[in-house]
Amino acid sequence: MSPTLTCYGGVGEIGGNKFLLEDRGVKVLLDFGTGFADGADYFDGNISPRAVNGAGDLFEFGLLPEIPGLYSEKALQNTDLRYGDPEVDAIVLSHYHSDHTGRISYTDPKIPVYCGETTSLIHEAYSDSRSSPLDDHEIRRFRTGGRFRVGPMEFVPVHVDHSIPGAYGFVVHMSGGTLAYTGDFRFHGRAGEMTFDFIEEAGREKPDTLLTEGTRVGQGDAKSRMSERAVLEEARRLVGGAKALVFSSFRGNDVDRVNTFFEACESAGRRLVVSMKIAIILEKLTADPRLKVPKVGKDIDVYVKRKKSGRIDDSDYFKWERQFLNRGVTAADVRKGQRDYFLHLESWDFPELIDIEPDRGGTYIHSATEAYNEEGEKEEAVIKNWVHHIGFRYAQLHASGHAPEGEVFTLVDRVGSGKVVPIHTEHPDAFVPTSRRRGRKVEIPAKGVPIEIGA
Repeated sequence: MSPTLTCYGGVGEIGGNKFLLEDRGVKVLLDFGTGFADGADYFDGNISPRAVNGAGDLFEFGLLPEIPGLYSEKALQNTDLRYGDPEVDAIVLSHYHSDHTGRISYTDPKIPVYCGETTSLIHEAYSDSRSSPLDDHEIRRFRTGGRFRVGPMEFVPVHVDHSIPGAYGFVVHMSGGTLAYTGDFRFHGRAGEMTFDFIEEAGREKPDTLLTEGTRVGQGDAKSRMSERAVLEEARRLVGGAKALVFSSFRGNDVDRVNTFFEACESAGRRLVVSMKIAIILEKLTADPRLKVPKVGKDIDVYVKRKKSGRIDDSDYFKWERQFLNRGVTAADVRKGQRDYFLHLESWDFPELIDIEPDRGGTYIHSATEAYNEEGEKEEAVIKNWVHHIGFRYAQLHASGHAPEGEVFTLVDRVGSGKVVPIHTEHPDAFVPTSRRRGRKVEIPAKGVPIEIGA
């Protein structure tokens, strides 16, 4: 029997990657993430799946596949799926974004998780400061240049450039064929050459099947084509020309963006101030000698917000937070030296602006993807209301974590597999015309339907 690939997520959607590989009775999941629109028709900020019902509420709406031998005993409480010994042998992660990891918390902790060394450090930071979906699992680490086996499958991990460090694609040698999986990738970040390393390795291994993301395929390139270098140059202009406070929202585990704003601040003579949750990620990542990470307390500062008592009191803070108190910048500090700082604030921390009392005429940089659905548009409108209320300029400045359509097709051409399976895209049909002209078969996946690897 030929080895198979079954897609349980990432099918006609962006995110939600869940791919099951089966070969000679061995089962491996490539990623197990949360879809960006998972359950949006049934759940929102007011209605959430019940934790007491384990995975039951998600099973009800098809948001998790009912795979025997995958889930923990707790996840299966009050469901029709009986708990038994694990039948899935491993979970292999491409990177730490939630659309690739977010559902692992439901899986049996007896199943080991394979991930890059950098991903394991990010996991440790999240585990220390809140929780991580990888908690309780045995973590087995890899790096580019190494290989590992799960039964008859040999995995060759190769780094790619993405908007989080430690992102990987894989070449998987199986008993009846070879699969290449891109993970999420781009060429226009600070480490775009890493994606070319993946192309070279995958092309050399001549995979029968290419499982490729296509986030921006079929979008008409409506999203920004900025590179991270272009973001840096524009950030230097905005921060250097600002006459009052500058603050921004951006994803804290995007180390490229942290470095971009740190360098813009250096040019302008300002200090970058980040949240404690970003600070602990950066401190963990200093253990990776291959990463360039600004040092907390030396290069950048940490924002300390008031908590229970309304004062800066040790007893108000979790143990992991207390290490940052003596390196902290408070609302009063920012208020006194508004031209000295570039402050990172997530949208849920915008009420801190009431304590900061910023002078009018400052700049807000929205450094995230533009809203793509109604919920995102609502959040963006609220952010703009805050920015208008304090009399600040609103600037959009972002480089996508994903390659545009033309570059995705370039990767497909250069890898050269005979069969292409498009995932992590709302427009899988857009792969067909280009691939057909080049003599390649496009197999558009259907959720839960096996695809033969070598056929």
